[in-house]
Amino acid sequence: MYQVGDIVFYPMYGAGFIHSLEEKEFLGEKQWYFVVHIDHPLMNVSIPVAKIDSLGIRCISDEATLMLAKAIFQEECEEIPSNPNTRQQMMLGKLKTGDICMEIQVIRDLSKLMTRKTLGWTDKNMLNNARKLVISELIYARNVSPEQATELLNDSLVALN
Repeated sequence: MYQVGDIVFYPMYGAGFIHSLEEKEFLGEKQWYFVVHIDHPLMNVSIPVAKIDSLGIRCISDEATLMLAKAIFQEECEEIPSNPNTRQQMMLGKLKTGDICMEIQVIRDLSKLMTRKTLGWTDKNMLNNARKLVISELIYARNVSPEQATELLNDSLVALN
């Protein structure tokens, strides 16, 4: 079980620390919530303690996981659907897992696609969201600034080109 002060990753929101534990009433029922402070982008998210596992909340990736994720940049891109709606569903499904390796696959595949054609708005947005998620985790996992985390990610992308 998580405690106040723990650093966690919330799929689709990013990494942050548990700021507090609060009891709140919702629809006439009292529940305990973790309030997670996310710096990148700046927000507070209330997460019901009872649903923490089902929402995919996890601890920040350790060094071994980060090295596995970085290695994904060297792997061949997956088959990317040419249909934009199918592509968006596939990429969104990967981001929703909260798995940093899946997030890196989205970045790798869309970045590689961008070298072959101009990305549409939906693809650009998906790529930017994946980047924000990875950067937010790197900030805490490597204890670096947002700028340094962005640089770490960009340095890994250089190998694609």
